[in-house]
Amino acid sequence: MNRSLAIRAVVKELVDYLLFVDEAPFSGDIEGSSGFAEKFTALGPRDSKGRSLRDLDLHESLLRYPCSYMIYSQAFDKLPPAVKNAIFDRLSEVLSGEESSTRYARLSRPDRQAIIEILRETKKDLPERFGLLIAK
Repeated sequence: MNRSLAIRAVVKELVDYLLFVDEAPFSGDIEGSSGFAEKFTALGPRDSKGRSLRDLDLHESLLRYPCSYMIYSQAFDKLPPAVKNAIFDRLSEVLSGEESSTRYARLSRPDRQAIIEILRETKKDLPERFGLLIAK
């Protein structure tokens, strides 16, 4: 396998993780009393509509918007530009609907649109072209 194909395979897998593609469905609501949920959600950057990738769901899935907040991490930011751009390109393909595999069917159109909007407003180094091809 050549280097380019190997990078694409790794990027595809990473994007699937970022989008919680294989997340197990919840069997019931999760509740706590420690104040963790409030503290956790307060940490995330918010878009102009008040949405954050750190907004918890805890009814049907872990997060309200199925995209990992780790995209804001220092480790992610320090990835080589070519790798980060490949991740952004793949993420954009999936979220825009350009990638139409049934693997991504659980990502609803409204969730995809919300994730694109949140990232466009809160992720500083996102390419301008990100998420521009929204599928019907």
